[in-house]
Amino acid sequence: MHKIMTAGAVGLLLSVPLSSQAAVSEAEVAELRQQVQALLERVQQLETRNAELAGSGTAAPAVRMEALEVRVAEVEEANDRQSDQMAQAAVQAKKVDWASKIKWKGDMRYRHEMIDEESRDTRTRHRIRIRTGLEAKVSDSMTAYVGIATGDPEDPRSTNVTLGGGNVRKSLGIDYGYLAWRPTESTALSLGKMKYPFERFGGSLFYDGDVNPEGGALQFRASNGVFVNGYGFWITESSGGADANLLGAQLGWESPFGLMIAATYNDYGAIQYNSLGISLDSSEPLGGNSYYLAGTSCSGAGTTACYLYDYDIVEVGAEYAFSLGRWPMKAWVNYLRNTAVDDLNEGYNIGFVLGKASNPGSWELAALYQDVERDAQWAGVIDSDFAGGTTQGKGMQFKGAWVPVKNVAVNLTWFENTRNYDTARERDYQRLQLDLSMKF
Repeated sequence: MHKIMTAGAVGLLLSVPLSSQAAVSEAEVAELRQQVQALLERVQQLETRNAELAGSGTAAPAVRMEALEVRVAEVEEANDRQSDQMAQAAVQAKKVDWASKIKWKGDMRYRHEMIDEESRDTRTRHRIRIRTGLEAKVSDSMTAYVGIATGDPEDPRSTNVTLGGGNVRKSLGIDYGYLAWRPTESTALSLGKMKYPFERFGGSLFYDGDVNPEGGALQFRASNGVFVNGYGFWITESSGGADANLLGAQLGWESPFGLMIAATYNDYGAIQYNSLGISLDSSEPLGGNSYYLAGTSCSGAGTTACYLYDYDIVEVGAEYAFSLGRWPMKAWVNYLRNTAVDDLNEGYNIGFVLGKASNPGSWELAALYQDVERDAQWAGVIDSDFAGGTTQGKGMQFKGAWVPVKNVAVNLTWFENTRNYDTARERDYQRLQLDLSMKF
């Protein structure tokens, strides 16, 4: 480049005509020479700069590339750390989400009990009850309920176990286990061993609270308070005959001002002329219901107690919750009739609860009068404490409860009853229960 520019400058000087050269002064020639020299110096500077750029043309991009690779590695490492952290957070979130779908509950009760029945020795015993259960949210519309409890596996009406059996381990079994599907807010379908799927009024003792029937139930409750419950339960399953069962329905209405009314129909199937596997081994076989003695198949001669009647029961009831001054109060009345029998087929109860034992320092008092004739109710579900757990019993129940501290309650219950009234085997029956209960 320098050579080309020099040759060009010389050529420019030689191209000036001789005649013209004579006319050019020495000063002008000197100035022209200075301009050419300046041009040559500028060219030299440009070539030097080009050489410098050429010298750094391979090294500078290499340095920049190395720095870029280092930065990329750092970014990738940071992304890996963030991905690991996000994965761990997702696992933890999943664990927390799973745990939030499970609800546990439980309670324990210690009971001192005294039973004084006419013509029998007074009995005093101490008993415990332990229950625990969970509620698992399977999906937005499906929930699973599972519970276990103490108690004799052969006695569905009690979860108590008596202390003093030679320190043997106490029985523990499945108390309930069922699935509930709610396709809408007002509708629920339950399958399994479940809590009663129908309304029971107040402290009515027509049904024992420890009984959890087995089968299926469909419940509907409208926004205006109308509710409908339908259910079908197995009582016994037999490979060689008809299965004892229960089909029932309930129609009711709950008002916005505390009143609830309902009518229920329960049709027990394959009960009549059936023993349900219960043999004559006490003074009150079949829980007080009418029976006859026969062979194991309930035909011919034998010592097996067999049900004499069927049980098709109509039940109506009403409950009213209101305030008495500053205390909450609830009163109810309940009536049932076995339409399959013409005599000793009615029962009723009436009662109230004043106060509510819930918060520390709170209390409640309750009283009930009940009368259940021999075949008014199937004895397999009637309360196991009132009148010794049999039909053809009547009398009072008094209850009191107090909450000294959170989740702890003290309960006192007194039964003043008559068993087998209006018969030759009529007996007075008193029962006292003092309970210390704890929830967890």
